[in-house]
Amino acid sequence: MKKILFVIPYLVEGGAERALSNITTHFPPGWDIDILVNDDTVVDYLFKGNVITLGITGEAKTGSVMFQFRVFIKRVRRLRSLKNSRNYLACISFLDSANIANIVAGNSHCKTIVSVRVSLKQSAKKPQYRYVVNPLAKILYNTADKVVAVSEGVRNELIKDFKLKSQNVVTIENGYNLDELQSQAQRELTEKKRMVLDGRKVIITTGRLSEQKGQWHLIRAFTDVVKRIPDALLVVIGSGELEGYLKHLTQLCGMEQNVYFTGHVSNPYQYLSNAEVFILPSMREGFPNALAEALCIGVPCISTDFRTGARELLAPELDVQGNGIEDIVEAEYGILTPLCSGRQYQDLQEPLEAAERYLAEAMIKLLTDDEKRNKYREKSKIRRESLKIETMISRWIEVIESC
Repeated sequence: MKKILFVIPYLVEGGAERALSNITTHFPPGWDIDILVNDDTVVDYLFKGNVITLGITGEAKTGSVMFQFRVFIKRVRRLRSLKNSRNYLACISFLDSANIANIVAGNSHCKTIVSVRVSLKQSAKKPQYRYVVNPLAKILYNTADKVVAVSEGVRNELIKDFKLKSQNVVTIENGYNLDELQSQAQRELTEKKRMVLDGRKVIITTGRLSEQKGQWHLIRAFTDVVKRIPDALLVVIGSGELEGYLKHLTQLCGMEQNVYFTGHVSNPYQYLSNAEVFILPSMREGFPNALAEALCIGVPCISTDFRTGARELLAPELDVQGNGIEDIVEAEYGILTPLCSGRQYQDLQEPLEAAERYLAEAMIKLLTDDEKRNKYREKSKIRRESLKIETMISRWIEVIESC
């Protein structure tokens, strides 16, 4: 029996947590899996393996600097004990705080593999990344046995901007259980939810309502869509700290009848299967689960060009290291639009940004052109074949056994 240890702060919400869920539940027989977390009192996803907790409860998911330091010291001590006593083949960490602890805990008793799930370069706007995470990554990540980047864009950043050895960094995208996603997508919506969508041209966006996701730019852009297509409906799936702002902006724009907030839903795929278009207006991503899952469902997709993930999914013909696009690109597997500014507006007194106008134009293109929409629906079905979880598990096992 081969033993591996995964390390992640929590098992609640988030793309990294969902990715780890997919990985552990699809590992083949013959692997004994442990998962070290800060706290296991709340679990949002299905996991396979033995969960080991640090017992850190009663704190927010992100706490003060002193709280994070105490967690770090406790995690390092526990990791050293586990690595020394349990004969693991490898210890694999997800997210940067766990990655740094994994490396500091040493690799004398098992291989140390860190998984980078975000663009560290784009995250440098946050003080904790600019002053703590990124400097430590430059110093420590080259000492790991292997660094696994979630996208080719993230890999290139690690090599170019963080000076990691190219032979030590590999890319493994997130993988998906296509049969399970299709099964969830085919479940019927309730009559109440169905009535919201019936007779409307539905565009869906999913994700946490946060600064990273840029939904306010989408709401502003959607005002132009409604002028051309009055029965268009934007469905915003998710919850988060910007929910109040986004709803207030919707009211100020007079869009209450054209923007529908679902809040958090356990099965967004029911909505996706009833959508004409999926759109992701994110400011930055490591690898966009929401966009990948929309492709897996077979929905025509639009995304802003945040590049670390978007280009690889929709426009493999574009250089992931190239400059940001300045116009709409009708790419092989979907449509890319220029990145928005990130400025949070309070109303429509100021005209739409050029990037917001491009977002609107892309939505109008797909909603009014049946042939183009059907083309991208078929292209989505082709792209999803390379996102199968089985393929990614094989690559993870290869990395674990070969490094």
